[in-house]
Amino acid sequence: MPLMLHPVTAQKILDTWARKPLDFAPGTEWQYSNTNYVIAGLIVEKASGQPLLQFLQEKIFTPLNMKGVADTDVAKLGDTDPGGYLRYALGPPHPAPKEGSGWLFAAGELAMPAEDLAKWDIAIIHQKLMKPASYQDFETEVLLKNGLATGYGLGLAVGSELGHRSLSHDGEVSGFASANVVFPDERVAIVVLTNLDATGAPIAIATGIAPLLLVRDDSATPEKLAQARQIFEGLQHGTINRSLFTDNANFYFNEQALRDFAASLGPLGTPEDFTQVFQESRGGMKERVYTITFPKTRLRAWTYEMPDGKLEQYQIAARN
Repeated sequence: MPLMLHPVTAQKILDTWARKPLDFAPGTEWQYSNTNYVIAGLIVEKASGQPLLQFLQEKIFTPLNMKGVADTDVAKLGDTDPGGYLRYALGPPHPAPKEGSGWLFAAGELAMPAEDLAKWDIAIIHQKLMKPASYQDFETEVLLKNGLATGYGLGLAVGSELGHRSLSHDGEVSGFASANVVFPDERVAIVVLTNLDATGAPIAIATGIAPLLLVRDDSATPEKLAQARQIFEGLQHGTINRSLFTDNANFYFNEQALRDFAASLGPLGTPEDFTQVFQESRGGMKERVYTITFPKTRLRAWTYEMPDGKLEQYQIAARN
């Protein structure tokens, strides 16, 4: 908005937005709010007696050897850094305007190389900066008064991806968008920084990388991968080897099902890639999930294998 091209103070932001009536009673709903981060930043300043960036430098950036952190509120990025861009609908990229001084504050005035953000992620994995109890609070999903989950902890999204616990946050300022995902139990993290705003690219890139990091050592045996691909190729022609399936699965693969599989999958041709991305045990069966890639589409396949090796399910769907 035009107002954001002019300087502002954190106190002015609070006076303008934080004094408005509440949208709901505390604890009854949850919404993300940049203004709440501005409030949190002012609390840090009052509690520490220091400017926010000085506090962060002493308590976080220096201990973690994060040497490339820049305060974009002080000055724009240097000539060696990428410029930020925006697009109108599907038009060409244009240089994005810089927010006025003071607008980002505790909600997003930091810029840094992916390497430095990775150091922050590593500190989360190794719990370097705080006591274990503090990290427990930091990573615990907040519940509403009625018991519903918010999907959010203390400043980060708490969830799971491909069956693995994840701590994440994405962000956007004028001309830039980012995504940061930590899988603390697997001791891996993904950092994606882009110089275009209003884009889902960072999340899409991070989502695409995650399966490559989270595939288990025992997941993609050549025999099972080859079998899954052979079954898929047969379904493209409306045929299956019924000896590979349980009675329940054979009941599912009736004549109508086989016609629909062939009509919808056959025209796709030969897959460019057929990869197993996930495996887990469920209800005494082994679940395996595959990604099947074609030039213009991607599919998701998943199987459930009984202890005797026969398949109880073989499902195909579009991958969103």
